[in-house]
Order: sequence, then C-alpha cells, then structure tokens
Amino acid sequence: MYSEKDYHKAKSNCKLRVWCGIALIAVFVAVVVALVILEQKILQMVTAGLGFIVCYFVWDMKIVPFIRYNRFMKELKGGQRRKLSCRFVEKSAETRLYDGVEVYDVSVREIGDDITQNDEDLRLFVFDADKPFPALEQGDALRVTSFGSFITDIVKL
Repeated sequence: MYSEKDYHKAKSNCKLRVWCGIALIAVFVAVVVALVILEQKILQMVTAGLGFIVCYFVWDMKIVPFIRYNRFMKELKGGQRRKLSCRFVEKSAETRLYDGVEVYDVSVREIGDDITQNDEDLRLFVFDADKPFPALEQGDALRVTSFGSFITDIVKL
C-alpha cells in the first residue's frame, strides 16, 4: 500500500513547508530590523507581536502536521510489521487525528488458529485517510498487515 514514492513525497512536502516557514520568519525579522533602524518603536512592537502570532499559527497549523506525517512515514518504512487473519467488522465514517496523522478507525474480528477454542477477538486498527480504502463488506475474510495499530496492507481472502 505504501511505496517509495509515498515516502519521497512526504519528505519533500515536509522540507518545502519547513523552508517556507523559515522564509516567513526571515521576512518578519527583516521588517522588525528595518523598523529598528528607522526608530519606529510602536511599529516595532506591533510588527513583532503580529509576526510572532502569524509565525506561530503557520508553524502549528501548516508545518507541524507535515513534520509528524514525515516522521510517521520514516517509522513505517523501517518498523516491524505484524500479519493478522481476521474478518472485517466496520470502518468509521469520520476521520480523526492519531499521532498527527488523519485516519479512519477500522474494526476487525481476529480469528485464532484453533476456531474450536473460540479465540475470536475484536481489534481496532487505524487506516491512513490519504489512502483509498478497499470496498469491503461486513464479515469479509482479510489478511491485515499492520505497523502498531496502523494498517499498512489489506488483502481480501
């Protein structure tokens, strides 16, 4: 489900956003320095205050989500994966943020090796909202590959 192209895209998007944020900070610093040279005390304070607010907003709302997603993709690329045979129960209609990544909740019922011992277990996984979710019906047999609670691959059996 995740390819080398996805890892490269996440890294390049993160770098682009960080550099744009640095450029924004540099512009505000240059304006404040120019106002210091021109000895405009009130404008210095107003520009510095507004600059801080705007830079904080841009950093927190526009840059940090890309940094978190890039970190997630790095961990996903080299992390240990687990395979699980299960049956599909449901997928949530709404997305949510989980470790800085927008995800859907996916419920599956694990089926143990020995069905006669009633080894069924309900599991909650998360599925990256940026990826297309396969068409599944309730009760479909699946092979889920996961990294922690993140689904990295779904194969319908």
